[in-house]
Amino acid sequence: MIWVQLTVVGVAIGAIYALAGMGLVLTYKATGIFNFAYGGIAMLVAYMYWQMRSQWHWPLVIAAPIALLVVGPGIGVLLERVVFRPLERRGASTPEKLVATLGVFLLCLGLAFKIWTGIVRQGSRIVSGRSLQFGGNVRLGFDQLFVLVFTLVVCVLLWMLFSRTHIGTEIRAVVDRRELAELSAIDANRVARISWALGCGLAGATGVLLASGSPLDPYHFTLLVVEAFSVAVVARLVSLPVAVAAGVLLLGVLQSLLSRVDFGHVPFTGIHFSHGWTQALNSLKGANISAFILVVALIVDRRLDDVGGGSSTTGLVSRTMGGRARARSRSGWVVPALVGAAAVLLPFFIDTITLPYAQITVALAITFTSIVCITGFAGQITLFQAVVAGFGAFIAARVNISLGVPVLVAIPIGGLAATLLGIATGFPALKRRGLFLGLTTLAVGLFVHSFVFDNQIFAGGAQGIRANRPGLFGLSFDSPRSFYWFELVVAGLMLLLARNLRSGRLGRVLAAMRDSDTAARSIGVDLRAYKLFIFGASSFIAGVGGCLLAEQARVFNAVTGYDLFTSLFWFVVVIVAGVGSIGGSTTSSTSTGSRSCWSRSAPCSSGICPARPSSAC
Repeated sequence: MIWVQLTVVGVAIGAIYALAGMGLVLTYKATGIFNFAYGGIAMLVAYMYWQMRSQWHWPLVIAAPIALLVVGPGIGVLLERVVFRPLERRGASTPEKLVATLGVFLLCLGLAFKIWTGIVRQGSRIVSGRSLQFGGNVRLGFDQLFVLVFTLVVCVLLWMLFSRTHIGTEIRAVVDRRELAELSAIDANRVARISWALGCGLAGATGVLLASGSPLDPYHFTLLVVEAFSVAVVARLVSLPVAVAAGVLLLGVLQSLLSRVDFGHVPFTGIHFSHGWTQALNSLKGANISAFILVVALIVDRRLDDVGGGSSTTGLVSRTMGGRARARSRSGWVVPALVGAAAVLLPFFIDTITLPYAQITVALAITFTSIVCITGFAGQITLFQAVVAGFGAFIAARVNISLGVPVLVAIPIGGLAATLLGIATGFPALKRRGLFLGLTTLAVGLFVHSFVFDNQIFAGGAQGIRANRPGLFGLSFDSPRSFYWFELVVAGLMLLLARNLRSGRLGRVLAAMRDSDTAARSIGVDLRAYKLFIFGASSFIAGVGGCLLAEQARVFNAVTGYDLFTSLFWFVVVIVAGVGSIGGSTTSSTSTGSRSCWSRSAPCSSGICPARPSSAC
């Protein structure tokens, strides 16, 4: 009977994921944009509903319709008019629109922290928590029943919209060819506005239902909507019925049934794992199921790149890159020389309280350079660089503490470990570009963070792992100034490595690969080898930067950064600062490092600021 109860619960939860998946699919079908801001919009609507019900004490019959029919769709209309219509007018590429959705996501997250301070709230119920009992101990809550009925009604209405209405025909026409649809007197802007309103309305419904009677905070709540990505990809971003089935069966029911499965032993044998490994294997359940499904769907379905198109990074990266100019004037080195001299002399002009931020800036410059290498030089969009940096920091701290390896040796070991992670991620991404490559790296990042960083057997639990600072021939780099200068030396080496990546024949090959896979293949470029190479090289740089970040904070602790939200924040910052040049990475690190915490994009769950571990964020 317990399995029947778990199935009932799973169907109810899966119906919410199905709603989220349908919202993503609907927006993508009508506009060609994969809405990475979906979780942020869902979170904002959930907070608005909580504000109306718990703070303003509005009755349900007023608060629920406003949240579901006004706030969510209103956000969609605003985004279409202010953000995405201007992008469409100037012919923005798919990666540019993708970055725009990431920017909207970070804006939603920032608004939530600004208005509601990030404190965990208890979500307001939309339906009573009472339940009905059927045949024995099987119970169906009124809230679960409401979710099922609501999902069924939405499915029927969307089916009628696309098959029985004129606007549904117009949506399909705009998706097939926007220019031809406009020649047929179809108002494409109106179609996009309606589609964004419907998609964000479903996002709002997802947020309100997920928060019903559950803890509500910007970080962890938004992460729950990551499941919607796997639902949408399984549906190939076009099929609403498949999205419903994937949400209900693959995520809802499967997750619910696996919650009762113990991975602490091998089935049909007497072999039992230790407590630590049991905890690690059991962590594969829950959110990791969606990450696993997402990766498998992206690998198996080879037709996904044909959906929506637009994998080029044109618009994000200037086409003038690819190799050094044959002749560079001597004045071209004046600015870098002045910046380097200022960086070396900086500790003499700032106090010891401010110096940690300079240390963070240097480490971030290295990690941001890794994004420039893989996205700016090679045109590969990756959304897990913070996880790669964290993996390098984790391995370096482990081999130093557990094996007694000197820190100076542990740092390149951490970089090599990050390289292996990058290459391993590069294999399933060999046939992907643009959106689907970003989704692949996002799923791998989520899996690594949950399976490695969140497990005590690996990452030391909430306390983390001590990260010692290096020394050489009896000379310690533990003091603030000496560690800062040590970082400058490492940063110089990493920037030199990055500069060499864009030079000569290698730079020209990467530029060709960035502009067009087909064109690069036609001139004899081995795309497989070069893609794996740039994944590995950029990951090495990120891993070294992650080691320095951990050593600056004197601890590797996943809760103070190295997560997907930090990855998305880093990517957007580098894109805005200029992903086409190494100078963009240093500029973006300067602005980011001046913040009180380098992981400000995510809440400091531990309350510890990496810049000053003894103080709170």
